[in-house]
Amino acid sequence: MNLVIGGNGGLGYSITQELLSRGKPVTATYHRSNGELSRLKGPMLSIAPLDITDEKAVTALLSTAKTVYFCLNVPYPDWYTVMPGALERVTRQLHSGQSLVFPGNVYGYGKFQYLPADETHPKAALTRKGKLRNQLEEMLQKQAELHGFRYVIPRYPDYYGPNVTNRVFGPIFSGALQARTIAWPAKLDVLHDLVYIRDAARAAVLLADSGEEGEWHVSGSGAIEGRQFLNIVQEEADSPKKCRTLPGWAVGLAGIFDKEAREFHELLYEFQYPLLLNETKFLKRFPEYTATTHKAAVKETLGWFQEQQL
Repeated sequence: MNLVIGGNGGLGYSITQELLSRGKPVTATYHRSNGELSRLKGPMLSIAPLDITDEKAVTALLSTAKTVYFCLNVPYPDWYTVMPGALERVTRQLHSGQSLVFPGNVYGYGKFQYLPADETHPKAALTRKGKLRNQLEEMLQKQAELHGFRYVIPRYPDYYGPNVTNRVFGPIFSGALQARTIAWPAKLDVLHDLVYIRDAARAAVLLADSGEEGEWHVSGSGAIEGRQFLNIVQEEADSPKKCRTLPGWAVGLAGIFDKEAREFHELLYEFQYPLLLNETKFLKRFPEYTATTHKAAVKETLGWFQEQQL
């Protein structure tokens, strides 16, 4: 049995879709609302509410799971109070014969020291969220050594796609559909890896099924400048090419009144400097994997956002 913790979030939902497309039984959890999960049907799917702080509920779900996808998604301000306890609660109960997929990001690296960054890049984060990510991964490694379960970390740059409605990509796609001026953080002319959410899900399932362990970079279909990405979105939405930067001072000002904006402000460096991942290791191991082009991925994403506006 596959267990997706946080199955109603962007990546958790796409992983649930990917598992079902492969004919695999899956239990997907949600917290307050089953939202997008309610659209999925089939005899291989179970949908379950889960309060991650409920020890008995976590234990019951883990008892029947062979592979666990930890896709818990909480607002940035809640990371520090929720994520350490949640990961500890899950990993403490895993054992030999079980696997944990722990999707990763690049926050722990801090500003890249070389490009493209491979899996040996120093974890030299100076931000609170970057340091927390590193602490979580250290906890995961220690728990795996102690309890004997397998873990794998597919590490992604920023992702976009259906059901990804964060403060960067949600306004981009919804704004383009409404022919509004759309914004990109910090600088429009800096190269940035972006991975389509359904590609990220496929990579996670490939790694889970392979028996591989450790960290694996998955970078998407090629680095792209912010302006280029926004233009693709506008072309596919048939809207005017009106774009602008979202300057750091504006995010900082918003952070005075908005905790989420304040937390995002410390990550702006990722958009001020090139962000490129080396995924050679992953592509050599999985030559059958091909990333979706940005043009095709954007078209599918716009279709999803359009459905939400109907």
